[in-house]
Amino acid sequence: MINNIFIKLPIYILLLFFMFKFIFIEGFFDFKNIPKKYHNDSENINDIPKIIHHICPKDYRRWNSKWFTGLESWLRLYPEPEYTHMYWYDNELDKFIETEFPWFLDIFNAYDKNIKRIDMVRPFFLYKYGGIYADMDYVVYKNFFDELPSNIVSIPESPYKDNEFIQNALMISPPKNIFWLIIIDNCYQHRFDHVFSATGPQLFTQTYLTNPELVNILPADKYNPHIADNEAFNAPHIYAKHLLSTVW
Repeated sequence: MINNIFIKLPIYILLLFFMFKFIFIEGFFDFKNIPKKYHNDSENINDIPKIIHHICPKDYRRWNSKWFTGLESWLRLYPEPEYTHMYWYDNELDKFIETEFPWFLDIFNAYDKNIKRIDMVRPFFLYKYGGIYADMDYVVYKNFFDELPSNIVSIPESPYKDNEFIQNALMISPPKNIFWLIIIDNCYQHRFDHVFSATGPQLFTQTYLTNPELVNILPADKYNPHIADNEAFNAPHIYAKHLLSTVW
């Protein structure tokens, strides 16, 4: 009998390990119920702060030339001090997650591609601070801040319908909006997928399609014209456009 106990001891240890992992690690944050467990309706804020979020390398010598064009347009049309421009350097994103959302740090650091971290941190910025997130290669031609509904997330329609319905290159939101918690939940569930469906536009599209009431869709002809349609891309009435530098 003693021999049987020793034979089974490694199995018992393994079972205890998985129980500990489930209870104290996997179970520490209930990803399946993020929205209903961690969102408090009393925290709803129906006001978009005048904050513009930029993610970029700290060393501007690493910037794509299109990024200078994009940043200059935001600084000119959304000038300080009326607007606060927050610069998030891509090698310091984990510090933000560690400080503000430590329960997600291990998942964040475990992503197999850096673009997933750059994609994934955006919902956390907008949940924490609200404001406008814009890719560095997004050029703006008009200050559209006062034309946005203040109580809901706004995201441009994608002109590339074969791939997605919305993109995550330009997003506007009040803080504490539940849409971002749903995005975070879905990102966790799809964390091993290809970047487009793990943290990119296809994941945002699927989340929107199951929660359409949470997002105000901005028309592509004004906010995101097709880059291959020369007439639409350079039309005089556009508010913004995405130059698609596609630097990962």
